[in-house]
Amino acid sequence: MIVRCTQGLVVRIALGCAMFCKPPHLGAQQARPPASVRPIFFPAVRADLLLDRDVGAQVAVGGAVAAAYNLRLVGDVGVGGVRRAGQWEPTGRLDLLARWLSDPFRQSRWGLNAGGGIGVRFEADRTPRTIAIVTVGIEGRGDGRWVPGVEAGMGGGFRLGLTLRRPAARRR
Repeated sequence: MIVRCTQGLVVRIALGCAMFCKPPHLGAQQARPPASVRPIFFPAVRADLLLDRDVGAQVAVGGAVAAAYNLRLVGDVGVGGVRRAGQWEPTGRLDLLARWLSDPFRQSRWGLNAGGGIGVRFEADRTPRTIAIVTVGIEGRGDGRWVPGVEAGMGGGFRLGLTLRRPAARRR
């Protein structure tokens, strides 16, 4: 009996010491976002045909930041022109969108995306307009460096664009 009591007491003391002597945290226990969720910048270029009151075209550069494995926060700055009263007039834009990806890991040949956000349109002789934007698009597999795509959208008129985006490795 004395042996059993001593063994139980020794086990309790050992467990108590282990609890109080442990490090404050272990690396494996820390909550860290997975690599696919960490913000990464993805550059992009695009060319758009704009159909509003007038026909126009713009080229844009921008990029996206990964907000989640299938969600990108996108910003674009574009310049171009519209044909108005028989002559071309300069235009510009600034777009901020959230874009959802149906296949962020490029498991399929084609990946659908949809987005929405706000934009500001600048046109000669007009005050800047703030607009709501909605887009849908499809992206191909790409060559590993750039992913081609086509997007259609509404926001201050109809927009049809060709895109080239630079993804992370094995991603869209």
